[in-house]
Amino acid sequence: MGVLTRWVPPVLVDEVLAATGRFENRVRMLPARVVVYFVLAMTLFGDCGYRGVWAALTAGMPGHLVPDPSAAALRQARSRLGTAPLALLFDRVCGPVGTKETPGVFWHGLRVVAWDGTSVEVADSAANVAHYGRHGKATSRPAGYPQVRLTALVECGTRALMGAVFGPMHDKELPQARRLLPVLRPGMLLLADRGYDGYEAIRDAASTGADLLWRVQSGRLLPVIQPLSDGSHLSQILDRRSGDRLAAWQRRKRPTLPPALTAMAVRVIRYQVTVTTADGRQHTSTVRLITTLLDPARHPAAELAELYHQRWEIETAYYGLKVTLRGPDRVLRSHTVQGVEQEIYALLTVFQLTRTAIHDTAHIAGLDPDRLSFAIAVRTARHTVITAAVPAPATSVTTALAVLLHPRNLTDRRRRSRVSPRCGKPLRYNQWRKAYFDPAVSAAGLTDVTPHDLRASHGTWVADRYGVMTAAHRLGHSNASVTTRHYARPVAGRDDQVAAAADEWLDET
Repeated sequence: MGVLTRWVPPVLVDEVLAATGRFENRVRMLPARVVVYFVLAMTLFGDCGYRGVWAALTAGMPGHLVPDPSAAALRQARSRLGTAPLALLFDRVCGPVGTKETPGVFWHGLRVVAWDGTSVEVADSAANVAHYGRHGKATSRPAGYPQVRLTALVECGTRALMGAVFGPMHDKELPQARRLLPVLRPGMLLLADRGYDGYEAIRDAASTGADLLWRVQSGRLLPVIQPLSDGSHLSQILDRRSGDRLAAWQRRKRPTLPPALTAMAVRVIRYQVTVTTADGRQHTSTVRLITTLLDPARHPAAELAELYHQRWEIETAYYGLKVTLRGPDRVLRSHTVQGVEQEIYALLTVFQLTRTAIHDTAHIAGLDPDRLSFAIAVRTARHTVITAAVPAPATSVTTALAVLLHPRNLTDRRRRSRVSPRCGKPLRYNQWRKAYFDPAVSAAGLTDVTPHDLRASHGTWVADRYGVMTAAHRLGHSNASVTTRHYARPVAGRDDQVAAAADEWLDET
């Protein structure tokens, strides 16, 4: 694994294999330790087939020492390995990596963390569809690929993964996040958006000893119990039944609170955010936060309001995981549920190893980890896998990490603003389809026509007239087998024409 082997050494892999009972009973061409590294390498070389990944992993080894397994052998080796070793390996490497000296990791002595959910597209196989399902409402067409719902807890200062869980798409984010509660500890400050607003969730998260800074929905009743000097106020967050009683109480304009409420004491911070667009227009929105930090002297409201926007670090982490590492517009390659789980754990592990490498390199150099590029770190990891020598020179790791510290590769000292003009962002697929494509289909008098249907028709037309390789190039496929499997469908009656043309050519020759 090139430079990343420093953080996932063979001794750690052997411990994981022993703990999960995956050591071989006989000597194989592909030992379990090698297969673990192969699965990890799959995440770095997602655009390569099995043979291509194997070639990259063994490129620096002497040819006479390297076996030459087929793609089928590598696939069977993955199946023998299973999910458990990769799951345990991720459990061993995940966790906080920042120290008290790392910028952005701690705030007033509290480690700042955030959780949120996302989705990961997987291969369109019958097994994946049956287990994970497709995203989509009853009133709309389902998504093109099955999706896995993933929820992670991230250390905001380093974007390292402290824990992650995933499951079928019908799993909701809030119940899934509850599975991360054992990761929370006293001394942490958990940030969350309003999708996690709920009395039970807030109560359970606070019961871990961690402090909370959550955004709540606009309809949440938060009575003013005591105004505070910094503009915030003490309040209570209620369960649903107590909230209904309070709403009825307030409709009768009673000045006190109902008795025997099921509630939890919180502090409420309210502020407005104004964004000016490129054309000079301004948009203002109101944000309400609740926190278990009740002392305005120790934790001022203005500082908490500014700190909350660090929650966006988890969105940046997901971008690195799903776009920079996995690759844009790519789906996971596995066609079985076990393979998908194995591949996701490998993806999370390599992401964590890369983030750890970035932090350790920045710590040695005395820099903020934000200044080191995740994209350059991933590219460096790929290069070191291909050029790795056996045995690895002691200077190879130092030389590879020095690439991250090159002045041209460092970002600006100031954190980038996450506010950008809306007009500068590409139109999302669903927005484009609703605004332009679906009306055009209706105007043409057609039904059940999707952009994918047009893409398939175009691929079939090009393949029929100019060949499959030309169609694959037009559709942007690196492997023509994808073109023949999903796009270039045979045209009825074309076989007879090909036979007639072949006979005519034979007659001429």
